[in-house]
Amino acid sequence: MDISSFAVFVFKRKVKTLRGFLNGVLKEEKNFFKTLSLKRCETLKDLVLQNDFLLRALKAYAVLGRQITFPIKFGEKEYVLEISEYSYKPFSIIFRLIERDIITIFRETNYNLPVATVLLDNDSKILDANPQFERLFGFKREEIIGKNLNELIVPKDEIQDGSNLDGIAKKTGYVRVERERLNKYGKKIPVLVSGAPFKISGDTIGIIGVYEDIRDIKKIRQALYYQATHDILTSLPNRYLLEDRFNIEKARADRSGSKVALFFIDINRFKDINDTYGHEIGDKVIKFVADKLVKSVRKTDSVVRFGGDEFVIVFDEVKQIEDIVSIALKVVNAFSEPFEIDGLSIDVGINVGIAVYPDDGTTLEELLRKGDIAMYNAKAVGTNNFMFYSKEIEEKRLKVISDLKARDIMFRLVFDKSPLPQMIVDDEFKVLRVNEAFVDIFNIDLRKIYAKKLEEIEGLKQVANCLENSHNSEVFIEGVKFQDKEYNLKCSIVSLKISEIKYHLIVIKEVMLSGSK
Repeated sequence: MDISSFAVFVFKRKVKTLRGFLNGVLKEEKNFFKTLSLKRCETLKDLVLQNDFLLRALKAYAVLGRQITFPIKFGEKEYVLEISEYSYKPFSIIFRLIERDIITIFRETNYNLPVATVLLDNDSKILDANPQFERLFGFKREEIIGKNLNELIVPKDEIQDGSNLDGIAKKTGYVRVERERLNKYGKKIPVLVSGAPFKISGDTIGIIGVYEDIRDIKKIRQALYYQATHDILTSLPNRYLLEDRFNIEKARADRSGSKVALFFIDINRFKDINDTYGHEIGDKVIKFVADKLVKSVRKTDSVVRFGGDEFVIVFDEVKQIEDIVSIALKVVNAFSEPFEIDGLSIDVGINVGIAVYPDDGTTLEELLRKGDIAMYNAKAVGTNNFMFYSKEIEEKRLKVISDLKARDIMFRLVFDKSPLPQMIVDDEFKVLRVNEAFVDIFNIDLRKIYAKKLEEIEGLKQVANCLENSHNSEVFIEGVKFQDKEYNLKCSIVSLKISEIKYHLIVIKEVMLSGSK
């Protein structure tokens, strides 16, 4: 930063007001009057009469009492007018005219910025760079002055993109475009790039480029994305990433004329494993199944934890159905050996339902639904089975669902609305449900009987004894107590078996207070 000209003014005594400054006497100069095209003068008063700008600058200095600077232009050159105390002469001030060129302006405004900044000419050649640019990219300033920025830090396959950004920067500027740029050693650095025209006197004489290091932000973003798209327990992709994987394979199949197979997988009797061995073992079983599935398929296939004990596998480039059969056999055969853990040997089996794109559907939702239907049909056959979706299977399932709904309606009519008191207990004689008539007649508090064994409920131990000895028969039970009243009951007991689980229905046909006839 060169001093083009200056003038020093000395006073008889120290002053702080504009009036006192105006009596100052000119003592020495260096091209100051010539640069400002002013006549020579001997006092500040004579000087400011020639130039109103100088008067305003002096007023500001008098008010603030410290160094001030103002930009000022004469002809084609730009200067900074600086007024400050002159330490070499007592009771004096100095006027400096400091010429400003493009490098000087850049250094004044950018060297202390916390982001990497570079100054380019109109041909994208580097004129200067701030210290943060050196630290970010590893170059010394003297190494890069005069070199084309795009050839230096832009990856070769993105050179044109770098040139396009420079063109936009010269015309209108742009803000925060995410790109990768190379450091001195060829390593890619993710950055946010901003560009703006660099103007002096209205003319664009170069480009300002700003680079923000986003490596830490990128790591955080990637970690958050991974957590959102992967299962924490198994590290497999989750259902949110499944759609992306499927759409990729679907597009590839459309181009090549191949098929995509979707396996919908369920762990057989997983609830029993959890209930028997606890959730910690249950989690280890989930991880065991995930590991087996991944090892059973190709690296290009996507194994997804769909949720709970359900998994989905997406297979690409399937040419014919026979290929799917061989894959399915390999998958189910992987579970022929039990899971050994902490001295336990647990038989872990799976069932697989298979739906094929585009034969069975064109959307992921449709294929998942049909894979689920096929899986339940495989489960009905037995553990470690697979089954393809077919229209016949779906129709059969719809009929089953319809029958179940009809049974449920009948149950509600016969059980819930029956005028006879009724109770359902499981094979351990725990109360599962009682109907409205039971509550009304015995005035029972449901909280005291639900999920409790009959022998734990006041007066119902006799009922438990009858259940142990009587099935599908009528019994007479004496001395049953409810709400401080004792009853004799004539009951019909019916044993039911639904989905391998045994239940008992108790229908109370007659209710008599104990001691009455």
